[in-house]
Amino acid sequence: MKNLSGTTIWIFSAVFFVLALLGFISDLLPVEKAFLETNTIYNFTHLITAIVFVFVAKERVNESIHHIRVFGLTYMLISGIGFLGMNIQIGTPWSYAIYVNLLNYVQFGLGIALSILGSILKKRQPLVDSNNSSQQKASPAPGI
Repeated sequence: MKNLSGTTIWIFSAVFFVLALLGFISDLLPVEKAFLETNTIYNFTHLITAIVFVFVAKERVNESIHHIRVFGLTYMLISGIGFLGMNIQIGTPWSYAIYVNLLNYVQFGLGIALSILGSILKKRQPLVDSNNSSQQKASPAPGI
């Protein structure tokens, strides 16, 4: 279980580092219309999340699963606030609305993925713990 949760946390940490890096790079490029409309707050949020995930990967399994679930809910909340703050007038084409909210969709998808992952790991944890304890009880002591 420690291996599985640790591996998934490292993967999500890498994803958040890549998102932060893409955000900082797209902010520095002098293009008229970037692929993702980002701002510095989102970039720092992704960077801080990636750094926190690096530290979470070093913790015990229970705390790391709890952090995964909390970050999932936080990212869904951040995207919900972003959707509420969109300022689109009547008659605006849908393609523009989707383009403006693309980062909110990414945030919401990451929130759902983290919440589902945390729930799966939480449900799987008692199964793995019971298998480990039964194997320890069944194995004879060394030297006997």
